[in-house]
Amino acid sequence: MQNNLKNPEKLDLVTFDSASGEYVLIISAIDGWDDSEEEQALLLQKINNYLNFVIDGGLSEHFPQSKGKPMKIQIDSAEALPQNADRIVTQAQALLLQHGVRLCVNLICQ
Repeated sequence: MQNNLKNPEKLDLVTFDSASGEYVLIISAIDGWDDSEEEQALLLQKINNYLNFVIDGGLSEHFPQSKGKPMKIQIDSAEALPQNADRIVTQAQALLLQHGVRLCVNLICQ
């Protein structure tokens, strides 16, 4: 895996979490963060693109079994998010919940 923020149009991974019953759209960001303005803009764009994929029916079109299931966008990161990225995620969480989509950060070991 790598940090795919530089390619915000790419859907990194979709999986089903049988424990929670959620479809999980994963943003892979495990190569670290530089907290630049460009990176912040790319993160926001990637989150928005993932949300639009769910809202516009792209997920249910490509994964028909996802229809009616809970959705989560998960950012996989090898380190804690820097302050500005964390702020973006916190603000986006409330907006995504309005659309029935959770947003979380998953700290993983490399």
